[in-house]
Amino acid sequence: MPAKRRKILFYCQSLVGLGHLTSSLLVIRELSKYADVDLIHGGQGLQHMPELPGFRHLRLPTILINSASDELYAPDSDKPIEVIWAERAAAIEQFVSWPYDAVIVEFFPFGRRRLKKEILGLFAKVRQRCGAIPIFCFVREILVPAPLDAERRMVKLVREHIHTVFVRGDPNIVRFEETFSLTAEIAERLVYVGYVSPPPPASWPVRQNRIMVSQGGGEIGKSLLRAAIRTAPLLPEYQFLVITSSRAAATEIAELQALISSPNVQVVSFLHNFQENLQTAALSISLGGDNTLMDVISTRTPSLAYPYAGNSEQGLRIEKLAAKGFVLPLTEMDLAPERLSIKIVETINRTYPQQAIAINGAAEIGRRIRAILDGGFCKD
Repeated sequence: MPAKRRKILFYCQSLVGLGHLTSSLLVIRELSKYADVDLIHGGQGLQHMPELPGFRHLRLPTILINSASDELYAPDSDKPIEVIWAERAAAIEQFVSWPYDAVIVEFFPFGRRRLKKEILGLFAKVRQRCGAIPIFCFVREILVPAPLDAERRMVKLVREHIHTVFVRGDPNIVRFEETFSLTAEIAERLVYVGYVSPPPPASWPVRQNRIMVSQGGGEIGKSLLRAAIRTAPLLPEYQFLVITSSRAAATEIAELQALISSPNVQVVSFLHNFQENLQTAALSISLGGDNTLMDVISTRTPSLAYPYAGNSEQGLRIEKLAAKGFVLPLTEMDLAPERLSIKIVETINRTYPQQAIAINGAAEIGRRIRAILDGGFCKD
């Protein structure tokens, strides 16, 4: 007799780019092999969501964080933020289809604390309607350091609500305690699952003289794109594919196109088949987001990475991966065309490291959740 399909509720809220949603969808793809998944997501959305068996999704009224002011705002509405919160609550109430066998929340309580009221309200409804089903947390390997009292509040929330903390990372690269000092207090609930990335290709295509320069899904990284366009005339043998954020305005794209002074530059707004293009690229130039860097590493693409200066997360990730030879870091001074052109040629000509990194995080999370649910997790 076939096993009964499970039913899982998944909550993901991106406040800056698309990375959190992208990695969540890779996990959902694995979960959909044995479970129907209802995804509640906010922030930036993808133009095309995947079609998977038993997969439903609700995109909440958008709330993002302004990288300049560090304040939450609703980019698609002139309504007060309190009204947007109420609209989100009503949308969630209408969307959920009780009961569920498990809940997954992306990042909370290690991040998304500004959404604490919404998330804890959802947890309370889960307990009321489903009993003590397991709630899983899915978090990246590097946190923005927080004061000790804030860490204590995170530990308290983990102990009160979270069954297992799945860390998307490889402890041979970065350990969770490097940016979360109270890791030992939740060690029995913490599991490293590997980075979350699409699997590497079955066969490796031939590399072409193409350099991919990407901003990621957020609004940061424009200086990197401008630097690459200015550098392109110094390297006429390479084609530069400059990829803006999906949220880039027409005026921003026009500004970049106005900088082009050589025929070897193409500017595009977002790239859906990003990893496929990486497989044939000579080099990737990007920020230090974990999704982009894992795509780069899974395709074994030489890489230059320029960390976002707004917090320490990307800088530390680049530093750790650079120590293993997977990327070369860029500084602000390296964005000068002459320096950047030298860095590009040096990186393309380097020998790529042979060491493997755990990048099967989505499959590992799917496997572990299935084992926990099949083990008959006790419901009070």
